[in-house]
Amino acid sequence: MDMHAAFMQQLMLWIEDNIEQKLILETVARRAGYSQWHLQRLFRSYTGVALGTYIRERKLTASVIALLNSNTPLMDIAIKYGFDSQQTYCRTFRRMFDLPPGAFRRKYQHTLPDIDGPASLLFLHPQSRLAA
Repeated sequence: MDMHAAFMQQLMLWIEDNIEQKLILETVARRAGYSQWHLQRLFRSYTGVALGTYIRERKLTASVIALLNSNTPLMDIAIKYGFDSQQTYCRTFRRMFDLPPGAFRRKYQHTLPDIDGPASLLFLHPQSRLAA
């Protein structure tokens, strides 16, 4: 494994450990010790995905676990995962999953086995690069 691959794996683990925090690119870059521009370039070259897109998609898939495994209000889930408002959360969620979070919860809450991690959500993401 080359140095950049090891660094990216560590960065992705750090993002996972801090997924409930408000992760803005400037903060992530400072934590990584790179300029924001350079980190974004490295991340895209390693993953094929923009860093901001990766963080947003990870926050959304992490929020699905809370959405399906509880009756926590949408506002609380939105705040927990660092979205500025319930409206922003719902709009972003709908773009990724083709359903608003409330409808998604009603459709899947009692039809899926317990979801315990992001990998089990790949089949739900219509645009998933990994499911193809």
